[in-house]
Amino acid sequence: MPVLLALSAAVAWGTADFLGGFASRRGGRVHAVTLSIQLAGLFSIIPVALLIGGRLTFADFWWGFMGGLGSGTALYMLYVGFTKSHTGVVAPIAAIGTAAVPALFGLATGETLSGYQTAGVLIGLVAIWLVSRPGTTSGDGLDSGVGVVYGVAAGMGFALMFISLDQLSADSGAWGVVPVRLAGALLMLSIAGRRRLPMVPGGGIWPAIIVSGFLGSMGNAAFIVATRLGNLSIVAVVGSLFPAATVTLAYLFLHERLSPLQLLGVGAALTAVGLVSTG
Repeated sequence: MPVLLALSAAVAWGTADFLGGFASRRGGRVHAVTLSIQLAGLFSIIPVALLIGGRLTFADFWWGFMGGLGSGTALYMLYVGFTKSHTGVVAPIAAIGTAAVPALFGLATGETLSGYQTAGVLIGLVAIWLVSRPGTTSGDGLDSGVGVVYGVAAGMGFALMFISLDQLSADSGAWGVVPVRLAGALLMLSIAGRRRLPMVPGGGIWPAIIVSGFLGSMGNAAFIVATRLGNLSIVAVVGSLFPAATVTLAYLFLHERLSPLQLLGVGAALTAVGLVSTG
């Protein structure tokens, strides 16, 4: 059951990320898109939390808020990366950090890193090198190296969210998602206000924004339940398989193509995620 829940979270997140990246490319104003997705996720999770029930302690709120700062930063880095590079580069690289950092966190707190997990981290480093190689077959001028940078940054933010959500109490339920989305929205508001950036995205992309926010929150809720029932080192990495949905949708609807070396790198990245999850 925890693996199934984590896999459901991965599908929800991957679809949400594709829609968010699509909206960022179509409407520009990545700050505004990210802010709107956070608000859509916040308002959509509240009725679900009321229906499911649960309660937040003071510690739950601050763990969720910390996770929201991580996920808010991660989403922004991910969407900017999608506008500057290929989805098939940014998303798998983000998955490596999302998977590996919680495993390393467990190691630092007394858990052991298995041989498979160690191999996964090493293969992940090779995947970063392969995916960052120049030369896409699409000729669209997108920069793979830049995609690696944004992917790494996104992975660190998502890893912080995973670790934080694992700290929530068993009674938090879907309410644990509320401070996550609240923190993400406040972060984007702060950045937009300080830099005087537009806070309203372009027209025609609101359906993608609303669905992205809803699916992201549902993924968060499923992941919280998965961490209650299973081991973080397993469910975190299964949840990190979200690029499979993102890259597949980008292939089907955006017709993205990667060079053979980059495709090998994507496969290596997903292999690294799978190895880390076997510990």
